[in-house]
Amino acid sequence: MKKIIIKLMLVSFTLLAITSCSSDSDTTNTNPVDPKAGNQRPLGASANDFLSDIAYNSITLEIGYIDGYRPTQSAINNLLQMLSNRTKKPDGISIIETPVPATNVGTLSIDEVRQIEDDNRTIFNEDDDLAVWVFFADNNSNEDSGNTAKLGTAYRNTSCVIYEKTIQDITQQFTGPSRATMEATTMLHEFGHLFGLVDLGTEMVDDHEDTENSGHCTEEDCLMYFQTVANISSMVDLNSIPDFGEFCLADLRANGGK
Repeated sequence: MKKIIIKLMLVSFTLLAITSCSSDSDTTNTNPVDPKAGNQRPLGASANDFLSDIAYNSITLEIGYIDGYRPTQSAINNLLQMLSNRTKKPDGISIIETPVPATNVGTLSIDEVRQIEDDNRTIFNEDDDLAVWVFFADNNSNEDSGNTAKLGTAYRNTSCVIYEKTIQDITQQFTGPSRATMEATTMLHEFGHLFGLVDLGTEMVDDHEDTENSGHCTEEDCLMYFQTVANISSMVDLNSIPDFGEFCLADLRANGGK
């Protein structure tokens, strides 16, 4: 396994003391604890864990990718910068890279994406470190249709897939944003969902959820606007990486983020 460690140290002095209650009985729980269980919860369940330093003081990103589909370093750097800007992690952010075998299945269903994670993911939450899986796929989503293509999907509390083949196909066929810009925009959008946006685990300060596209923002310039990563035409016109809009920023701050 190729391992790359990148640290972004944040200035903070918050420490978390964890205590456990015990009964007067000497009974010992012999049921083993599944180390994967904390990373197999529903989308949005770890929103506060991402944003605050209450339970986790650091994040480790595991980037899984097939040969030829590794994201650009520029896109990775943009993700790291966003995490530094929006999350409170005094012990920093680390990255490991995990090569994944080619899928060889044509288009990918979300069940197949979950199975790839289950077969290849190597890190899980441990102590005060939050583990995240980001998979860069060598195939398209089976939900693509016409001018609409999925570029990414967040599907568990600490898991998302980026359809890297789709991104590479678009940037090679059309004049528009660079591959790095499209990768970064897609990653940041999916991490917005991991953060619980919009109303997926992070409560809204003001109502701004798109009623026709659940989990997305009504603000057209916001990173969490539905069309940002759903429509090929809108991606072709993308000149720079969008940021979270004011409504979404307010939600993130109210749930422990920056």
